[in-house]
Amino acid sequence: MVPSFYGATVDAQRTINKLLLLPASGREQDWEIELADPERIGDMLELAERSDLSYDERCALALLTIASIEELMEEKEVPPGIIAKAKEAISRCSRVREAMIFYWIEQRRSENTVLLGEIIS
Repeated sequence: MVPSFYGATVDAQRTINKLLLLPASGREQDWEIELADPERIGDMLELAERSDLSYDERCALALLTIASIEELMEEKEVPPGIIAKAKEAISRCSRVREAMIFYWIEQRRSENTVLLGEIIS
């Protein structure tokens, strides 16, 4: 059974904002969408390799990474290496992967099922 997951916690958002030096105001309604940045995907994937991130922080980072890749896909073709690295990063923790399936696919927060299938299936 896939666990319910409805978004990043405020504390996890603050931590990721700080670690990535994101221009957050703290009033973002759709944090991962408002702060998505295709130019920062490499930084996000590099941060995902850290072992000291909590489950909530990993979920927040996964949300932000997926939203950034979706935005990149709207602009141009996404290099296959990015997809593979994102899949690897998200798959490191099965609970994070399951949370992303619930959030993006089961809650239908994205219409890009092909991309999501490549990253979180």
